[in-house]
Amino acid sequence: MEIVLPQLAESITEAIIGKWLAVEGQEIDKYQPLVEVITDKVNVEMPSPVSGRLVKIIAAEGETILVGSVLADIKTSEEGKGKLQSPPPSSNLDTLGGFISGAPPVGPTGAANVPQNDESKKSTVAQDASEKTAKLKLSPAVKKLVEKHNVDVGELSGTGKFGRVTRKDVQLYLHSTQGTNLDETDDNDTKIRMDPIRKITAKNMSLSAAEIPDAWLTIEADITDLVLLRQSIKQSFYSSNSFHITYLAFAVYAACKAIQTHPVINASFKNDEIVLHADLNIGIAVAGPSGLIVPVIKNVVDKSITSIAHEIDRLIDKVNSGKLTHSDVTHGTFTVNNTGALGSNLSIPIIVPGQASILTTELVTKKPVVVQADVNRASTQTVLDGEHAIEIRSMMNLCLSFDHRIMDGVEAAGFLNDVKQNMESFSSGTSLV
Repeated sequence: MEIVLPQLAESITEAIIGKWLAVEGQEIDKYQPLVEVITDKVNVEMPSPVSGRLVKIIAAEGETILVGSVLADIKTSEEGKGKLQSPPPSSNLDTLGGFISGAPPVGPTGAANVPQNDESKKSTVAQDASEKTAKLKLSPAVKKLVEKHNVDVGELSGTGKFGRVTRKDVQLYLHSTQGTNLDETDDNDTKIRMDPIRKITAKNMSLSAAEIPDAWLTIEADITDLVLLRQSIKQSFYSSNSFHITYLAFAVYAACKAIQTHPVINASFKNDEIVLHADLNIGIAVAGPSGLIVPVIKNVVDKSITSIAHEIDRLIDKVNSGKLTHSDVTHGTFTVNNTGALGSNLSIPIIVPGQASILTTELVTKKPVVVQADVNRASTQTVLDGEHAIEIRSMMNLCLSFDHRIMDGVEAAGFLNDVKQNMESFSSGTSLV
């Protein structure tokens, strides 16, 4: 029985094999964890759909495979091969989907493959032609190596996709013909193999940079009153709720209120159309043990500051414990990243593919600021004239990257100014529930 990679979620078309939890020849129980699969959403442990013996592992660790591709062969005595129900979801997966071959194979878009028509046959012919010429298309690194050692490409047998010549092919050729051993590094450089999470992050960030014409702006907010509010309540808040109240909770709340006035912020670009999302689901960037991940707070419009703080605490705990589910990381429509927690004072965030913008909250710093002279605060102010004074205030930079296809600077600046005003409005009288 062939075990295949199921459709884990609508937007997922491929995954990386993280670690096999069984070895060839091992007897496997039904629903026993079989392999760790890593997607751009979350890590999942795929259980075996049947009991039997793991005959052959086909998808190697670290390999990227498409949905519907074969993972392994299992020899089983169970009846109804290919028609068994999918196993129940594992502890960190909401919906598993099909896990056994027998149904129509799933393509990259999630649709089942259909018999080829004339157009698809033409496509196949074109692909065959591309396979014949691919080996002549060298990457810059391979081309440099070939030219350096004066290698005739026609004598090489490519092992890459469609027979393309890879760096390793050239190295093996030089070793077999000239006895030349080439190190994997040049000039004593060190190469670090990227882990699956790093590969996925690299892919998404490259996709964003390549497809989204982004612009950036920043504004400074005076959050002195918010700092005083948080200092006055943080101990009693934790005692009452068993989780912390953070600046991020206030920032998410402030962004939510501003988005209600500027709905274009909560949008995406698809098929030359701007899609305004009915739901507001705000992702929060979290640096977890396995790398950066963005869990999502759903339906933020209906939440108070306290409930937002609770969701942040819950999601960060699930990131750190590796217990995120697919529902925790899907359907985000806007993202807030608290880069200030890393000591950053100014940043240009990269937009999450499929969203219109991303907001960062930066480090809170105390600095002298020109303010209105106030006789009630005369002891903390240095009066310049009868109207203005210098005072030490708690300041925070707010940064926004936005998709220029979806909005212009005036709309982005209007939103960011409203976030600033909302952040500056928090005070001792602010309701948290």
